[in-house]
Amino acid sequence: DQMKVYAVIILPIVLLVAGCGGAASDERTIVYNCAANSAEIAALKPATERFFARTGIRVKLNPFSGEQKLYAMIAAGQAPDVFYTNNAVRDRLAAEGRLLDLRSLAENDPVWAKLRPEVKAAAVSVDGGIYSLGNWTHTSGVYYNRSAFAEVGLAPPAADWTWDDFRAAAAALTRDDDGDGKPERYGVFIPAHFIEAFEQMNHAPIAYGELFLQISPEARDVYARYLGLIHDGIMPDIRRVQALGMQASQMLESGRVAMLVEAVPHPGLVETLTIDWAVAPLPRFDSKEPRYFRSASGGLSLSAAVKNPTDAWRTLVWLISEAEPYQPSPVLAGVPFVAAWEEKYPQLRDRGFREVWELSEQHAGGDPRYFVRFASWSMGPVMTRFQPWLDRMWSGAATIDEVVAAVPEINAGVRQDLERQANSSALRPAWREQLQKALAESTAP
Repeated sequence: DQMKVYAVIILPIVLLVAGCGGAASDERTIVYNCAANSAEIAALKPATERFFARTGIRVKLNPFSGEQKLYAMIAAGQAPDVFYTNNAVRDRLAAEGRLLDLRSLAENDPVWAKLRPEVKAAAVSVDGGIYSLGNWTHTSGVYYNRSAFAEVGLAPPAADWTWDDFRAAAAALTRDDDGDGKPERYGVFIPAHFIEAFEQMNHAPIAYGELFLQISPEARDVYARYLGLIHDGIMPDIRRVQALGMQASQMLESGRVAMLVEAVPHPGLVETLTIDWAVAPLPRFDSKEPRYFRSASGGLSLSAAVKNPTDAWRTLVWLISEAEPYQPSPVLAGVPFVAAWEEKYPQLRDRGFREVWELSEQHAGGDPRYFVRFASWSMGPVMTRFQPWLDRMWSGAATIDEVVAAVPEINAGVRQDLERQANSSALRPAWREQLQKALAESTAP
């Protein structure tokens, strides 16, 4: 009898909650591959609760742990519903039928009209499909310790400073007080993945969707200048950075380096720096017109196996245009981005952020990163062969000439891989035809 009483009381409550959308069924749970960042996850959790209360859609956060894990999940039939893809990964998965084409969803949604033009352009793949929507864009700059500049009598960097100015400042800021050849403070650290942004500033010819590797004279010049910083002891080499056991931001915060090249904006950096810092634009190369890095690649995709495309799309749109941790969003046109970010992060005011961002708008050079330069089917075959050579060059185990001399052999291996892909039944016809045509037209070995 007591059980019957409980049933009489509980059943109406269950029905009431279900009718109000207060509990998400499996069909209304959307799995989102978020960044494996504890601060981002902590900010997202209350935002997802508010989204659930408003829509009845439960967003389950699945911290992203790398592309290989994503591939394994997809192969096992356990793909997340919403996940980040860069353009190369996106197109490769789309060519294999792994992603949902968002055309009908995007073009009938007001969010499509709100996206910046370059974000919309980057969203369209070679078959005309839309397999991702951009969720972030940024530029890059030189974060520097203002106290360190004042200590050695240096004026803050000017907006039009050149590589020679930059290098002279790095030399003046380097301190080796005990003369053991291991500076207590290096003038600068440039993580190697920013090399592409400096190539762009040096007017290296950067084409998009290339099948094969090319190293231009302008790129060689940047390699030489980068290695020169290490050779002259004003920038730590990769092995030294690994020995320090610090993230790049920690090196700036702790005083181990006086300048650091990093993304702008960089919420994690802005939130954690306690030193007296500011940010300057990347240095220009001689008298060349600047071409500042601007990302428009990468975004959020939906799995082709998603059970509830409507809820998944609604979640994707919310993440881009409403979710608090990601707002104000730089991918949306008409948003007063700088002012909104200065309001959200008051520490950005009078530290150069506005100047760096506005210069990147005026002289937007586009995205020169390798996963944008190379076609989706080419990026893997090129970088698996090229990256080890780059690593050897940065560590001093290979010369620039040796890396350049390896290019024909790298491209020969890439062609073999591409020819195998062109005959693969895994690629959808439109993609396979594009690859076959590009191979036929290419004269690379």
